[in-house]
Amino acid sequence: MRYDDVWITGTGSVLGQLTPVAEAVADGRYDAVDAAEAGLLSVSESDHDPPAMAVRAGRAALAHAGGTAAPGLHLHGSVYFQGLDLWSASCAVAAELIGEQWSGLSLHLGGLSNSALAGLELAAGQLAGQKDLSAALVTAADRFAAPQFDRWNVDSGVVFGDGAGAAVLGRGTGRLRLLSSASYTDAGLVGLQRGDEPLTGASTAILRPLVLRQRARQFFAAGRHTPASVLARSIAGVQRVAARALAEADTSLDRLRWVCPPFVGEALFRTAYAEPLRLDPARTLHQLGRRVGHLGAVDQLVALDHLLRHRLVAPGDRVALIGVGIGFTFTCLILEAAPRPR
Repeated sequence: MRYDDVWITGTGSVLGQLTPVAEAVADGRYDAVDAAEAGLLSVSESDHDPPAMAVRAGRAALAHAGGTAAPGLHLHGSVYFQGLDLWSASCAVAAELIGEQWSGLSLHLGGLSNSALAGLELAAGQLAGQKDLSAALVTAADRFAAPQFDRWNVDSGVVFGDGAGAAVLGRGTGRLRLLSSASYTDAGLVGLQRGDEPLTGASTAILRPLVLRQRARQFFAAGRHTPASVLARSIAGVQRVAARALAEADTSLDRLRWVCPPFVGEALFRTAYAEPLRLDPARTLHQLGRRVGHLGAVDQLVALDHLLRHRLVAPGDRVALIGVGIGFTFTCLILEAAPRPR
């Protein structure tokens, strides 16, 4: 979809303490071979619950946006547990950031690691089509707390970090103009994280830590898929949304200043993103990802905030954000820095 007047007016992010990977290897939490393959330097770890981190990131984003109208839409995304069963983390965040009573919706998105970009696309569509909606707020937050979640060993190629991010969208002017977006779903890969596990009436994480690697082995043992075929389908999904979004924005990858895929380990970054898209790592935030880990639903919001706060985009620079959520869903957004930064 192409957009004429949707802007990112402010961003915010929150990270935890950075735990060195070498420390986790030394005390046996993280296998040395896995660490060498992933090539991470450290991982963000926080003691704060996800909604509290989202509130901090949201406040920073609203302040960054300045005097824009109060959001009439709030979308909150996550991968993992938000602190309590059967409650609305999104409304808890909205109550702090927007107010207890206001006209509009606060909703929780279940797009897993693609939640933030899916939220930005959904919010942009509402802004484009609902003229009485002046602003929208997207937040995301995740904390992968032990012992239920073993951040170091739950999956291959990534280590999960804690953090939160937020972005305010509006019309008229802003810091980055949204040029286009595209999304795609390949639900045929949902079994990669299911394996042979039976569905249960309640979460079993309290009984035993999640081990997605085991489910993946079960998935491949069925014989219909291989690691290579899954990687090929994931690459195809990324390429598909990138090509569509670039075409809608009337631009190309070589004209982009920054391309920001998910924060993953070195091997996965190279095979799933850098090589298929022919990316120069210097035009990505891969080095930031090596310091913070994969932040669940939060990667792209942290990337966006990092670019703006560190003044890494100049007027006219174009940026691609790429999101991938297990299941699988894919989203790509193309943005352009404002001609005259505020």
